[in-house]
Amino acid sequence: MLSSFDLLIDALPSVWSYPLLQAATKAGIRAVSVSFLEEDFMTLDADARENGALIVPDCGAAPGFSHLMAGYSVCKLGGASRVVMKLGAIPKSPLPPFYHSLTWSVEDLMEEYVRPAKVRKNGQVTTEDPFESVQEEEINGLKLQSFVSDGARSFLTSYPDVPEMEERTLRWHGHMEFMAAIRDAGFLSHDPVHLESTAVIPIDFLAKVLEKEFGNLDRYDMFIMEITVESAGGGHVHFYNMPYNSENDVFGLVNSVAVTAAETAAMIRDGVIRETGVKPLELLATETVFTRMADAHRLHGATVELRSILPWRVTY
Repeated sequence: MLSSFDLLIDALPSVWSYPLLQAATKAGIRAVSVSFLEEDFMTLDADARENGALIVPDCGAAPGFSHLMAGYSVCKLGGASRVVMKLGAIPKSPLPPFYHSLTWSVEDLMEEYVRPAKVRKNGQVTTEDPFESVQEEEINGLKLQSFVSDGARSFLTSYPDVPEMEERTLRWHGHMEFMAAIRDAGFLSHDPVHLESTAVIPIDFLAKVLEKEFGNLDRYDMFIMEITVESAGGGHVHFYNMPYNSENDVFGLVNSVAVTAAETAAMIRDGVIRETGVKPLELLATETVFTRMADAHRLHGATVELRSILPWRVTY
């Protein structure tokens, strides 16, 4: 059935996404996926090349546009010594005790706090505990905190010569203290507890409670990113902010994911992207792809800036 299509956009839950991408690979068609797969999507690369298929995985906001910005700068600078991607969807006006808002899957959100984050330190890939990595941040005047998260993903293998690499998730002050207390009380555990004859998974129960208590807070949010790429002689700092779209009632993060996937599909349709195989966005970071993507996000309300660390003077 898929062979009758030229292009598909996959926004399925990750458990269903991988079989769909396998089918697209066998059918030899182009696919753009925003799903956060647990499987190693690069295992599809050989078959995709053989069948003339193109799979663009992790094609959302972050990973996705974050990787495109970082990949563009690594290529533009001729290499990099350090890549740090700081990002987060945060409420405009945080309220205690949660100091956060729920703009996407709560179950997947909770996984950010329990999943060891892969980073590269001193040229070696290692893992870090999110709660052991909290640090202070100031992003365009906003005083925040960050912790390492498992979003570097394909960038670790796409650019193996970058010795320092990590993704950090941004949060308002107070949120990580709240989540640390939740963790210490055992609510981030996947081990079942029994209430009479019913087995309950604490982290799943927590997700439902948080959704009930905090799912209807002020909808005004913003999705912000600061992507820093350093090299021997200078570097780039990208700044991005997609605010809540009140006219269409669309969260900033949701808007960012949609624009990234849609514009990638449009560039495939237009013949700007012609590659085959499995190609995360950081491997498609040409001048044309990067510029079109940045312009598309601006058209939908985002601030997209590139600031140069001397001696480079690149602006767009």
